[in-house]
Amino acid sequence: MTVPDGGRPPAGDDLLEMGSRRGPVLRWRPAALLVLAAALLAGLAAGYAAGVRHAGKPLSPPRPAASQTTTSFSAGGFPLSQTGPGCSAQIGHDLQLGLEVTNLSVSAVTLRRVEAVLPMGGLKVTSQAWGPCGELPSPGEAPGHALHPTLGPGDSAWFTVTFQVLVRCPQPLPVHFTLDYDQSGRSAAILLPSFPDLGQVSYGRCG
Repeated sequence: MTVPDGGRPPAGDDLLEMGSRRGPVLRWRPAALLVLAAALLAGLAAGYAAGVRHAGKPLSPPRPAASQTTTSFSAGGFPLSQTGPGCSAQIGHDLQLGLEVTNLSVSAVTLRRVEAVLPMGGLKVTSQAWGPCGELPSPGEAPGHALHPTLGPGDSAWFTVTFQVLVRCPQPLPVHFTLDYDQSGRSAAILLPSFPDLGQVSYGRCG
């Protein structure tokens, strides 16, 4: 390679020598080497930081599987349902009315108290019993003081309430019942359809 003016190439310039025995030799400036080293270090640092962020991210906890348990309830979301029509029996001049209820839920229900709702009056509650119509209540077995049966899933039970009849013929009178119960440590009450009137009830004074 010929250099103008016969001088030597300026110091620091890149020099490429070619010959038959020696391959191309590339000489780098110190500044270029520093830039390359800095770029490599920056790339390594960015990769390390990304790896640390990824490793430090907590794993999302697995979602619990959906429960397969289903519960059947009567209309209105109550676990108890009235089963069929009620029963009746005349005991002397008193009238006994009863209903059967069934536990439609998957957990036990404890029956607590039956309360009669008498929109037109004409009757007076004298006793209550857990059992079908025709059974005389035990002495002192007043409403709210009877034994409290517990119904398992699908179980049924009768309750009866005995009334003193204050009118000659009770057939036009409506009678409804509310039933208090406990389930899973909670207390609630349900209003049962009961008797819209006593027209289908046999009572001797209605002749």
